[in-house]
Amino acid sequence: MPDKPAIIRVATYNLFEGGLDGEGAEPDEKDDTRLQQQVDLLSRLGLDLVGLQEAKWNYFGNDRLKKIAEQLGMTYWFLGRSHFYGCDIAVLARPSDHLTVVDTRQLTGPPWVHTLINLHLQIAGIDVHFLVGHSAPSSPTMRLAEAETATVHKHQNVIYVADFNAAAEDDDPDTTGVDRAKAESKLDKRPAGTLTAHGFYDVGRLCRDPTPTVGHTDDTVPHRGDRILTTMPECVTGYGVELGGDHLSDHRIVWAEFAIGG
Repeated sequence: MPDKPAIIRVATYNLFEGGLDGEGAEPDEKDDTRLQQQVDLLSRLGLDLVGLQEAKWNYFGNDRLKKIAEQLGMTYWFLGRSHFYGCDIAVLARPSDHLTVVDTRQLTGPPWVHTLINLHLQIAGIDVHFLVGHSAPSSPTMRLAEAETATVHKHQNVIYVADFNAAAEDDDPDTTGVDRAKAESKLDKRPAGTLTAHGFYDVGRLCRDPTPTVGHTDDTVPHRGDRILTTMPECVTGYGVELGGDHLSDHRIVWAEFAIGG
């Protein structure tokens, strides 16, 4: 085992419609200017592990993800297909002397509305599971079921990144002018509470950063819907919400840094 800990940076980012624009056009014909700007933004963060939601690239998804991996200097990538309106999930990793990809598993079917990707890693000789998810967009009931099911990983070393589609436990946004049903749905904190009760620590909360990750572009309730959770809170060394891409998506990049092993 290495004498010094491995410093690992991870991020989660919902691209919004795959980062593509062009109403009615096929995915390969749409304008990818926004996606290229998103990739450029990610490239500045020095990331080792990335989870992307709404990788809506249809039949051209693998080709597009391979290109993104090359742009980010990442040699491992996996595209997990979603059965819900093409909202696929992409996972990228930068293998190195201290980070090895052991295995990749994709969980599909109930209760997962989209899917859950489990990237099994060896980091500085320690088994770590990088989970990437995208919770149910409109059903608090399904979000709770997804959270309950994810707790099966509670005894493992886990970094769980996702668009959880609902508020964090410490969120307390102003809902003035927001549709009541929408506000109640997004402020259902049962999924977040379930994960906390089973030992999944919210890194943003640990670092006392209340910056919303959604709500900056529309009438959505401002909250920390995009989060990074971990069962290794002692390894957290940094956290941030990227504000430089507010014009690129209705979600913000969330990143965290971990010191593992050593």
